Amino acid sequence: LLVKVQFRSPVKLSAIRILGGPEADCAPMSVKIFQSKPNIGFDEAADEEPTQELVLTEEHVREGAPMQLRYVKFQSVQTLQLFFSENCGGEQTQVSRIQFLGEPAAKMDMKDWKPCKS
Repeated sequence: LLVKVQFRSPVKLSAIRILGGPEADCAPMSVKIFQSKPNIGFDEAADEEPTQELVLTEEHVREGAPMQLRYVKFQSVQTLQLFFSENCGGEQTQVSRIQFLGEPAAKMDMKDWKPCKS
């Protein structure tokens, strides 16, 4: 399973939550995370070095426990590619939800904010 995500503006990511599908044997066991490789295919994802690789436990995929990312590697993310290379033995890999935890890379300084007068 290869999931490609594009953000509207750059973000700083600190963690990710991945919930597996309803069938336990189809839950993902590992995910390779690539940054800024929007045209990556299955062959490249299997062979290339990811930005970070995560091994998922049953707690992660059943309860959606957050997995910390290497914060310095994910400071200005525009696109992410998630390659789920293994599952728990099923024919398909099922993911019911992916949640990214972080904040916008460019925060608005409230001192510069001016309300509209109309």
